Amino acid sequence: MDDKKEFGKMLVAFFAGGALGAMLGILFAPASGAETRNKIKDTSIAVKDKTVEKLEEAKEGAVGLFSKGKEKAGGVKSQIQAAFEAGKEAYKQKKEELTEEEEA
Repeated sequence: MDDKKEFGKMLVAFFAGGALGAMLGILFAPASGAETRNKIKDTSIAVKDKTVEKLEEAKEGAVGLFSKGKEKAGGVKSQIQAAFEAGKEAYKQKKEELTEEEEA
């Protein structure tokens, strides 16, 4: 769980750093105020869109991992149930054998 939180923090820091770098690059580039503001706005929109896209990809990946884990857990559960039933049946048979031997 901590790895997921750390990855999320790293992802946010990565995009925040990229956005900050892009903004500083635009601010220090020689252009008029209106051009600079338009570039900042366009860059902000692009960064937001890219961040949303990456978050969706991460979400899809997490859902896929959850589904795989659920499938594996279901398979293990059915194996455990089958083993339990087999053990129960073996116990009943042995008990019947011992009961028959005692009666004989």
